[in-house]
Amino acid sequence: QFDAIIANPPYTRQEEIEDVMEEGYKERLRALIKEHLGINIGKRSSIYAYFLLYPYIFLKEGGRMGQITSNSWLDVDYGKYLQEFFLNHYKIIAIIESKVERWFEDADINTVITILEKCSNEEERNNNLVKFVQIKVPLKQLIPEVSDDVSDEKKWKDEEIRWKAIEELVNLIESVKETYEDDKIRIYVKRQIELFDEGLNEEGKYVGAKW
Repeated sequence: QFDAIIANPPYTRQEEIEDVMEEGYKERLRALIKEHLGINIGKRSSIYAYFLLYPYIFLKEGGRMGQITSNSWLDVDYGKYLQEFFLNHYKIIAIIESKVERWFEDADINTVITILEKCSNEEERNNNLVKFVQIKVPLKQLIPEVSDDVSDEKKWKDEEIRWKAIEELVNLIESVKETYEDDKIRIYVKRQIELFDEGLNEEGKYVGAKW
């Protein structure tokens, strides 16, 4: 088991999974999730959904997972399986997206960074403050880029500046306790139990909500 897992799964639409893999591959994925996690994930789920679910069995308690994927799970039907699993097994640390740019220029898809912390304590999960982060400027305005066309000494200095900026951004996201906004970033804060309650139907079954 691991302290941390990071991933950037393929941006393959569910209709294309068996075009690039052998026949029956998708059903084997669904069977794997059912066997190990007890979830009957929807047949329309994109391949990244399996990447978001399966690493749970490899994480230590308190371990964190960060993935950059399509943002479609936030409001599509099969997203309810991911939402419910996250709410019941993780503290949702942050969901981060840009409002001004695509982070991969060659990918015709809007992406989101999801950061989760494995947590078996229901009370801790319920009281966790989820941060929905909207970046309002190009990312390089928050995290400076490092050029290859400079001396090694200059590159090391630029790397130090870059990592300091990353640490400052992480500390800001993790430290805020209520909604925060400036000219570069907006952080909307919500208790995790409220997200869960919003997705319940009249029978008390989780059916998903738009996050």
